[in-house]
Amino acid sequence: MKLLLENWRKLLEGEVIQFPHQPKVSEEDIQFVIDIEYQIANRLEALHGNTSEIPVEKLERLDEIMNEIEELLKA
Repeated sequence: MKLLLENWRKLLEGEVIQFPHQPKVSEEDIQFVIDIEYQIANRLEALHGNTSEIPVEKLERLDEIMNEIEELLKA
């Protein structure tokens, strides 16, 4: 709370507030993640016949895995 009030005071006084640096994912890494997701989705579709037959749990898990891969690439 103290930090919030201190930053608010700085903002009102016109000081520049430095926010924590957020790691950036490169375009190459983004394309890598997209390619992985595409390959896995194609494999799931081949195993289950079509997209509508893929169990929701598997799609949710795929989403979780893709988010974890993105976080790993940010490190």
